[in-house]
Amino acid sequence: MWSAREVESGWSSGLSQKCRLEGLIARAFRAHGKSNSTLCLSFKAPLSPAERLLSLPGYENTILWSPSPEEEHSGVGATHVLSATGESRFVQIRDAAKRLFQELVVVGLDGDPAPHPKLFGGFAFQPARARSAVWRGFGDARFVLPRIAYTRRAQRAWLTLSACEHEFSSVEGRARIVREAHEALHALGREDNCAAPELGELMRIDEAEDIWSALVTGIRGEIDAGRLEKAVAARCIVLRGARLPTPARVLQRLRREAGDCTRFALSVGSRTFLGASPERIVKCSGLRVWTEALAGSAQSDDPMHGESLFLSQKNLVEHAIVAREIRSVLAPLYESLSVEGPALHRLRHVLHLRTRFEGILRKPQHVLDLLARLHPTPAVGGAPRAAALAWLAEHERTERGLYAGPFGAFDRCGNGEFVVAIRSGLLAANEAHLFAGAGIVKGSDVDSELCETRWKLRSLMAAIGVA
Repeated sequence: MWSAREVESGWSSGLSQKCRLEGLIARAFRAHGKSNSTLCLSFKAPLSPAERLLSLPGYENTILWSPSPEEEHSGVGATHVLSATGESRFVQIRDAAKRLFQELVVVGLDGDPAPHPKLFGGFAFQPARARSAVWRGFGDARFVLPRIAYTRRAQRAWLTLSACEHEFSSVEGRARIVREAHEALHALGREDNCAAPELGELMRIDEAEDIWSALVTGIRGEIDAGRLEKAVAARCIVLRGARLPTPARVLQRLRREAGDCTRFALSVGSRTFLGASPERIVKCSGLRVWTEALAGSAQSDDPMHGESLFLSQKNLVEHAIVAREIRSVLAPLYESLSVEGPALHRLRHVLHLRTRFEGILRKPQHVLDLLARLHPTPAVGGAPRAAALAWLAEHERTERGLYAGPFGAFDRCGNGEFVVAIRSGLLAANEAHLFAGAGIVKGSDVDSELCETRWKLRSLMAAIGVA
């Protein structure tokens, strides 16, 4: 419907395009609108970096989900928000989503099939553990159907407008939706500024090293006593400055700093949780399921460090625990399963050992049901799972919130993809809370594990503009 040239020139024929869109919306409502429904109307849009949409002012809810360079989603506003609390949060979201998807009416205004609507969001690492104001509004689980969503798959892109039936039924409501679409297209057409942000004076607050030392030493004591096999220690650093970059700018720079990772973001009010994760927890499409074990780390600045990973008993043991637990959880569900690895997974700042699993399920499973079984894997929690989580809940001072929880998207069929929300942080006004963790096993060293968390913070720090 609109070319990139029309967008870049300020939508030169804006009035006629607006009238055309309003006419299409009115006809779609007359043909498809029904009581208590939500209409999702899609039309072709120009190719653009998805994070540009997030620069639109006036929206308290924004999302970004980019599992690969060939697939990107972003959204502003929220036509529907699903939330859940407690241990049953996966089931609560699954059931609420089923009811919501039944109410959606999807229409392609160009005559082409419209993208299937998805819900985007994430789950807290553990329920009822994030009580501070920093995490207010995110809760134990939060998923959003954006009011305006941008979807790009390879060389095709769409803008989708979602609103309840009563808004489409009025002239004023349709005009408001058309105006928002017009503004969204302008945002997608703006040029990026890749220059490093001018941060001005910046204060960095690191967790005291003695706190980290006590945490790692405590975990090692539990391992030596035979109560734990592994636990993942997390820490947080806080950056404070008057001119921190916007979430859209950070995500833009993560495209370069962590291009081989999944970028994600979810905002509530003025706070945005975002990151670039190298670790998929699960992808489900029909009966096919993919997951992976990512554990064992080394710095990527020396080519020999990759070889050293395979010679490190500590890293091999840490990785084997994660791969073993993932396989044991999913094996009863599979008709067939193939395993590839461990192999070296090279990122810009960190090297990992990775084992990939691909299987065919015996019967269909909703991706959230698979998540409920898998999360948290020993890559971010520990083993045995219950004992590790209980120990961390009592001794770890870092309030994880959504950090290390599952983040992703799913559709009405229960297909979807989730990553572990690591290499992540929370931007809140003039503060950035950045998180990192390290797996502690027998033989772990306090100082080495602290250095590992610093490597893992580099991509996000660079995206914020801190060397």
